[in-house]
Parts: sequence; structure tokens; C-alpha cells
Amino acid sequence: MSATKNRNRRLAGAAAVLLAMTACGGNDTGPDPATAEAEPTSPSASTGAVVGTRAIDGVGTVLVDPDGRTLYTTSAEEDGAVRCVASCAEFWPPLAAGTGSAPETVDGVTGTFAVVSRPDRSRQLTRDGHPLYTFAEDRAPGSAKGDGFEDDFQGTHFVWTAATADGRTPEEPPDETTPPADSGDSGDSGDSGGDDGGGGYNY
Repeated sequence: MSATKNRNRRLAGAAAVLLAMTACGGNDTGPDPATAEAEPTSPSASTGAVVGTRAIDGVGTVLVDPDGRTLYTTSAEEDGAVRCVASCAEFWPPLAAGTGSAPETVDGVTGTFAVVSRPDRSRQLTRDGHPLYTFAEDRAPGSAKGDGFEDDFQGTHFVWTAATADGRTPEEPPDETTPPADSGDSGDSGDSGGDDGGGGYNY
């Protein structure tokens, strides 16, 4: 009988310990407040078009879209008017602004972001008034095949430049009315500029 009583006492003591542990540990079912506060928030919460940066050898630090693809601007749209439409927009997809507003700032990037309405009424993100595009030939992040690319669509000549974080704008076409500083007898040199652009498209 004494052995049975001792066993019952041990069982009762164990039950009391379990009850005490349960009472003290009642708050363990929820997340640790300190851990919850440390979780990062999504940078895309305030805008449908996220802009980041990426360093590319030979080009510099460029703006990129959410997939890491290089963003471009074109000399044909320096006045802010959208001219890359129809087949042009198939090769140079516009950076859609979605339904959100333009980001107020992007870390490491100079310039002002805004949203422009395209002819088809879709919304496109701009930086310093220049509409932003990606390039269909950039197959993976880190590619910038469109930097310096030239093409023609519907009678408009486009010169494309990777949008850099320091705000470099598209290069202006040369002023063909201004003669070289020291032309001498090389009169034919002024006609050689048209074919130096490398690959391009004409539509």
C-alpha cells in the first residue's frame, strides 16, 4: 500500500508541475513582438512600378525594373511626349506605372519620378520627364544591349540610352550644320556618321 501511495503522490506532483508550466507559458503561442517588428516590408506597397539600381560593367549604375532588367530612355522623347508606340513598344516595353503613384525617392538615384499617360491610356513611369522602357533583347538581369541602340519606327528615329542612377540624359544627335573645327581637305568625313550606330531596326 505504501508503494501505491507513493506512486500516486508522484503522479499528482507531476500534474501540478505541468499545470504551473502551462500557466507560465500561455503567451508562447503568438509571435515574439521583437521578431515581428524586424520583418521587412515590401518596397512595392506604395506604387505599382518599382525602380531599383544595378551596376553593369562598361555602363555604370543603371535603373532597373522589378525583374532587374535595365531601363532606358530615348532622345526622341526628350520633350516628354510618348512616341514609342505600336511595334516600337513591342521591342521597347514601357515601364508600367500600374494604379499607384510614382515613387518619391529611390535609394541612390537622382531625379524626379512621375507618371505619364500613353496614347492607349495606360500609365508609364518617367524620370525627369523621360518615359522609361525595357528592351526585348535584354534576356536576363545585368544585360544592357539597348545602350546606344538606334532604330526607326513610323518615321521617327530613336537613339536609346540606359537610364543611369546619376541622371544621365539621352545623347542629343550631332548638329550636322556645324562644320568640323579643322576639316582641311577631308571633306568627305562629314558624311560618315550615318552608318556608325551598329545594329538597328527600321519600321
